[in-house]
Amino acid sequence: MTCARLQPLSVSTLTDASFKCIAVCTVGELFGGVERHVLEMASSLQARSISSLFFLFHDGELAAQARQRGIELIILPDSNRFLLSTSKQLAGVLESRNVRIVHAHGYKAMVFCAIARRKYRFALVKTEHGLPEKTPGKPIEALRSHFYHLFDAAATRLSNATVCCVTTELLAQHSGSSTRQARLIPNGISGMDRGDLPPPREFRSKRFNLAAVGRLDPVKALDVAIDALSAQGMPRDVELYLVGTGPCEGELRARAKAAGLSERVHFLGFRRDAHSFIAHCDALLMPSLHEGLPYTLLEAMALGTPVIASRVGGLAEVLQNEVTGLLVAPRDAGALADAVRRLYEDHLLRTQLGEAARRVQQARYSLDAMTKGYLQLYAELQREMH
Repeated sequence: MTCARLQPLSVSTLTDASFKCIAVCTVGELFGGVERHVLEMASSLQARSISSLFFLFHDGELAAQARQRGIELIILPDSNRFLLSTSKQLAGVLESRNVRIVHAHGYKAMVFCAIARRKYRFALVKTEHGLPEKTPGKPIEALRSHFYHLFDAAATRLSNATVCCVTTELLAQHSGSSTRQARLIPNGISGMDRGDLPPPREFRSKRFNLAAVGRLDPVKALDVAIDALSAQGMPRDVELYLVGTGPCEGELRARAKAAGLSERVHFLGFRRDAHSFIAHCDALLMPSLHEGLPYTLLEAMALGTPVIASRVGGLAEVLQNEVTGLLVAPRDAGALADAVRRLYEDHLLRTQLGEAARRVQQARYSLDAMTKGYLQLYAELQREMH
């Protein structure tokens, strides 16, 4: 495996081009659904003798896990001041390796790849994982994010990129937004076994343990989960474990304290053993205001864990209320509390929901199905390039 940092680039340190190789470009600053997606895809392609070359802007958790899997990666300069020079170097690497297909995830990756394509011709694929989210913080940060999304849309059109959407909702949003027809390729994961995952040491016995796994962002609406826990009639042995970090952590801690829930709402930060919390919680909460097709949902389904989620986006698209999960209106703490109490009182329902969801995941949202969808697209693009 080769790991290089493009600042400056030494092409001589890179190995010769593989017979088949897909380049993947994404930011890599955080670790969530996008990062799980690219790692799962790389492993699945590797099993089919297709290598991956990762271009990342941060040497973080994604880079660490890519190295562990033997994936070749290059760290690009993060500063936007190097936009033109970095894009030129990116094009140089792709040309030297004769890589003809690049898969971008995220607006920053898309912009850099689109400029690189002006120097070296390759087919560009972009996966849309969700709708643009408002950036919390200073107005200048929100404005910068807004302009990036505008650049992303322009780069997609000008580069003739193929847009892949993980849900039909996103497909409807992006159809006609580029010169190529957008297509639907849902996310998928490999099988998972609860028995392979030890219970988290944080879970206390004789408690009803709820978990929420992901970024502590406004779009996740975890304040609603805290409000539901403080609702009248909620049993005192119901506890909530928040696995993840994000800009809302301080606000959420203050909310839990004000509600007298400091001993029942647990903030655990980023955890590499997040799957253990999903596998062994009594129910997974996803009260989001919007979602694409989150990997946390698919992992819960694969593990047979019952899910209570907002009736929005990919959550409503994948889950069938009362059959594979419980769906509630977004921002309705009362409805969320009612759903929690219902599962608390009905062990059989928890089991039925989890097992039904597991069967749906295996039938419709497998890693093999997702990989075949992208391989078909890659093959089409490869033929067009010749």
